[in-house]
Amino acid sequence: MDQRLEQDPAAFTANYSRRCKREASSNAVFTSGCSIVFLLREVHMEQETDAIEERCGTFLDPVLLLVAFFWGGNFVTYKYLMGFIPAAGLLATRFVLITVMLLVVLAIRGQLTRGNTRGMWLRLALAGVLIMGVQQVLFVSGLDLTAAGEGSLLFASAPIFTALMAAALGHERITPANWVGIAASMTGCAMVILGGAGAQHVPETRVTGDLLMLGSALGYAAFMVVSKPLMTRYGALKVVTFGFLFGAPVVVPFGAHEALTAQWSALGPVGWVAMFWTVVLAGTFGFTAWYWRISKTSASRVAVYQYIVPVISLIAATLFLGERPAAIQIVGAFLVLVGLYFARRPAATCPS
Repeated sequence: MDQRLEQDPAAFTANYSRRCKREASSNAVFTSGCSIVFLLREVHMEQETDAIEERCGTFLDPVLLLVAFFWGGNFVTYKYLMGFIPAAGLLATRFVLITVMLLVVLAIRGQLTRGNTRGMWLRLALAGVLIMGVQQVLFVSGLDLTAAGEGSLLFASAPIFTALMAAALGHERITPANWVGIAASMTGCAMVILGGAGAQHVPETRVTGDLLMLGSALGYAAFMVVSKPLMTRYGALKVVTFGFLFGAPVVVPFGAHEALTAQWSALGPVGWVAMFWTVVLAGTFGFTAWYWRISKTSASRVAVYQYIVPVISLIAATLFLGERPAAIQIVGAFLVLVGLYFARRPAATCPS
C-alpha cells in the first residue's frame, strides 16, 4: 500500500475511494482506512489547485504590481537625474548604494554566509564582472542617449534573448507560438528604433542609445541564463546581490570621477526624491521583492508583470518628460508586448 501510494497518489486514492463506497459499511477497519484515504485525496486536490494557481496566476499580486510600477518609473527618474548628474557618476553611485543595501538585506535574512560553497565564487565573479558590470554600463549609456519610453521598450526584449539563449544551450524548447512571439517582438523593436525620427522631444543620438539598450537587454539575458543554475541552488536574491558586488570593479571605475565631482547640491527636493526612487524603491526594494516572489511562485507567472514596466514608463515619459512617440512606434510597442506574451508563454494549459 505505501509503495503504491508513493508511486501514484492520485490513482491510488481514486481507486481506494471506490472500494470505500462498496465495502466501508460492512468493515469497521476498512472504514478507518477510508477516512485516511479521503483526507489524502483532499490534500492532493488542494495541491493540484495550488499548482494551477501558481502556474496560471489566478489573482493579481500587489507586490509585483508595485515593483513593476517602481521599475517603470525608474526610466523617467533616471532621465531626470541625468539632467543634473553625469550618467556614469549616477550609475556608480546607485550601483554602490544598491550593492550595500542588498548585502544588508542578505545579512538580516541570515543568507549572507549560509550555504556558500567554494565552487560558486568563480562563476559568480565571472557573471558579475563580465556580464552584470558591462550590462549596467550599457544600460545607463544607452538611456543617456535615447528617450526613456523608447529605452524601456527595447530593454523589455530581454526575455526574448533569454529564450533564444536557453534554447541554443538546450535548456528550453521553443514552440511555434514562441517563435511567432519572438518574430513579432523583434519586428516591434525595429519599428520603435526606425520610427523614432517622427517622435517629439527625443535626443538626436537615439539610434546609438537604442542599440546600446538592446545590448544591455542581451547582457541581462546572458546573466539570467548563466546564473540560473546558481539561482536554483543558492537563491536568486543571493546570486543577484553577489552579481552586483562582483560587477562593482567594472562600474565604479567607469563613473567614480564623475560621481565625486558631480554637483549633488543642485538636485533639490525633487532630485533627492528621484534618487530615493531609483536607489531604494526601484533598486533595493525592487530586487528584494521581485526575487522573493519568484521564490514563492512560478517564474512564468512573475514574468507577466515585466510586460507592465514599459507601459508605465511610456505613460510617465509622456506626462513628465514631454516625450511623444510616433504612430509607428506605438504600433511597434504593441507588437513588442504581444510578442513578449507569446514568446514566453508556457506550454502548460490553464483552466478557463
